[in-house]
Amino acid sequence: VHTSPLNVVLFGETGSGKSSIINMLLGRQAADTSSRAKGCTFSWECYNVGIGGETYGVYDTAGLDEGEQGTIAADDAIVQLYKLLTKLEDGISLIIFVMRGPRIKKSTCNNWRIFHDVLCEKKVRGGIIVTGLEQEERMDDWWPANKEYFHDYDINPFGVAGITTIRGKVKGGRYIFQEEYDESMLKVKKLIRDYAMSTPHHVDKIAWFADIILFGCFRVTTKDTAEIKRLADRCGMSYEEARQLAVKLRGSKRMGLFEWLVSSS
Repeated sequence: VHTSPLNVVLFGETGSGKSSIINMLLGRQAADTSSRAKGCTFSWECYNVGIGGETYGVYDTAGLDEGEQGTIAADDAIVQLYKLLTKLEDGISLIIFVMRGPRIKKSTCNNWRIFHDVLCEKKVRGGIIVTGLEQEERMDDWWPANKEYFHDYDINPFGVAGITTIRGKVKGGRYIFQEEYDESMLKVKKLIRDYAMSTPHHVDKIAWFADIILFGCFRVTTKDTAEIKRLADRCGMSYEEARQLAVKLRGSKRMGLFEWLVSSS
């Protein structure tokens, strides 16, 4: 048993079910699901969850809404999650992408790449939780039927849980999806217990942004151009989307990246 909780970060689009998963794990209404569905702004919240004698710090994060082109998560949410990943002194043991099934969105692969491949540099184990599968005949059948799509984009999670986060209506004195809900809770706990790294990884501040300190206006240098193109290629962004994200990751025009990260809440 670790002296401090192992950190697990949930990320995904607004309405994917991140807060509902927190409530499922805790067995009570701790995370507010209604206000966030309306687009309320927040950075992140941590909830301590006990699983098999181990304590995990499970982070509920801001929703990654699609951009206008449906190709990139909202850059403000990316910046907030980036700040969380780099501020966790105890490191990160597992990141879990929460997506709503059964339909796969175009932004799914790009969101995974941003956090698993780019921000975490593929050094943190990643899992996927697919919600909204209560109408499927067998929730576990969704991943085998769809995994090739993910593999084609080099998305190979350590573990996947196909679940529901709702109990449904009450009929005959019980919730119609109670059995699926109980099964889902066990799946999520198993995913965390089986794949959270016992030796957490400490996410470094993005090296190709960190060495540039800006005290004047943003200028695109030769090095900037190459690194922004790299970010764009890795994440499926346009060059302009990546350039704007680079500016936000670096902070304000009068601060360097390090000063901004320290001073921002």
